[in-house]
Amino acid sequence: MKTKFFPLLLFIIISILGVLLHFTFDWSGQNRIVGYFSAVNESTWEHLKLLFFPMLLVTICQCFFSKDYGTLLRLRAISIPCGMFFIAAVFYIVWGITGQLIDWVNIGIYFLGVAFALFLEQRLKSNRLIINLSSAIFILIGITLLFFLFTYHAPNLGIFYNLEFHPKTLP
Repeated sequence: MKTKFFPLLLFIIISILGVLLHFTFDWSGQNRIVGYFSAVNESTWEHLKLLFFPMLLVTICQCFFSKDYGTLLRLRAISIPCGMFFIAAVFYIVWGITGQLIDWVNIGIYFLGVAFALFLEQRLKSNRLIINLSSAIFILIGITLLFFLFTYHAPNLGIFYNLEFHPKTLP
């Protein structure tokens, strides 16, 4: 399936899965295992799962049908963390500028992060990737393990703060 519409299809699938992951923890009765893959609170860190796990799942599925799964893994090992960084950076920039947490803006930032990751992947396809397959696998597994670890044992850093209990505007 190598059409010009394939990136749009990926965007739609990843976006829908990410939106669903925002709610699956509560829908599951706050099942701890579901929490490893879903947002368990309103922290920035937990919301990065909404991009990471859908893209990882799509990547794994694509690897079963791809003749060049190595390139796909190498591309995603770069594009997924860049998409996550994009979401966090834009979220904190917007919050810093507006002084407010605006839900519809944050949702838009998520969709832009997915689009950015997929756009970056398309741009990187034509370049020689400087990351090898072992490093790509290490990066993807490493991020997965960090999500698992920090889901229930988060460090005392701002990116892990549950913003549900934060005032909607900065003082």
